[in-house]
Amino acid sequence: MSDILLTYGWVRSSYGALRNLSDHGLDVSISDSSIIGMSQFSKYSKSFDKYVSHYEDEEIFVQNILDICDKRGVSLIFPSHNETEILARHKDRFPKNLTKILPDADLCELFNNKAKAYDLCSTLGIPVPKRIQYSDPNTIVEILSKSGIQKSVIKLLTGNSSKGVFYAENPNDAQNLVMQLIEVHGLVPNRYPQIEEYIDGDGFGCSVLYSEGRFIAHFTHKRLRDKIATGGTSTFRVSAEHKGIEDATKKIFDHVGWNGLAMCEFKVCQRTGKFWFIEINPRMWGSISLAIQAGVEFPYLAWLSSKNGVEAALEYHQASKLKFGWKARWLLGDLFVVLDKIVRLKFREGWSVIRRERADSIDDFFWDDPFVFIGEALAYLIRVLSKRNINPADKGMIR
Repeated sequence: MSDILLTYGWVRSSYGALRNLSDHGLDVSISDSSIIGMSQFSKYSKSFDKYVSHYEDEEIFVQNILDICDKRGVSLIFPSHNETEILARHKDRFPKNLTKILPDADLCELFNNKAKAYDLCSTLGIPVPKRIQYSDPNTIVEILSKSGIQKSVIKLLTGNSSKGVFYAENPNDAQNLVMQLIEVHGLVPNRYPQIEEYIDGDGFGCSVLYSEGRFIAHFTHKRLRDKIATGGTSTFRVSAEHKGIEDATKKIFDHVGWNGLAMCEFKVCQRTGKFWFIEINPRMWGSISLAIQAGVEFPYLAWLSSKNGVEAALEYHQASKLKFGWKARWLLGDLFVVLDKIVRLKFREGWSVIRRERADSIDDFFWDDPFVFIGEALAYLIRVLSKRNINPADKGMIR
């Protein structure tokens, strides 16, 4: 019998949850489409089962999860990544006790569509970057020029981290890039890429846990370094606070009556304090280990709320002490950063990443569970070699 089934076990978010839940004496089973990964190589995993990826076959994936839950006697499903929306879509096929932290499928679809998420935030009075509206890609240069936008961000409506996000230095580059994306991805007009003004600011994230519309906890972090300089997954970050984005995040999730875990991303101008909504991840997020180490134990709080009710989760959380200024590092991600610096002959910058900046905790290396780093490194190596890209995307992940 297992208390919890964690899906997509190979990534940091899943391992962070595995470690946190196991620390509280809970039995956690792991599942994934690959036998190689962080949680798969962890001593804290009670068992492992392989499933067919939902990117390959959604129906078989769901049936595999049903079978695993039955086989392992699971009492709660804990999704980690984009499979969250798939499981939410098929929630009625599972016993209700298994799906208590799954969000609403329609809300997942809304937040996973960048244009729809921006529209919602605009109606709520939350600042978003200036967007341009177009129906004919051949008019993009003209529209951008008239709007006074030079540097722009082009986003596929559905993406993951920095995957599906591109940058254009001028209107001509933007128009050419949009046309290429339309052709490569076979996009129809209602799926045309979003074009928005580039915002120069610091990246912040505000994470939340809700239970059937009731707010339980939040956590704010500031991004200090990203794996890719233009954005995406952070490799170094610090616990922080920012009332503006915290209020905006709560406004969004209060409005929709959210259930489960999620994170809002923002850009913040440190000089003026102004902020802009960037996107929502309606699921667990890669840097969740920072929140856990800094005092907001999202996985355990989710378990408590599902089994003992919201009040039990609130009581536990209110007794916890939040550590502001706590810094966390994704070790493998920083190794990617250093390698990139070396390839570009920026040895001093690479050295500073290794030596100068100290972290209070590390996402993916623990002396008491050392094989998880090997599992992560092997998983990334397989993906990088198969995709020939240090930031590979699975088929169907971006569109």
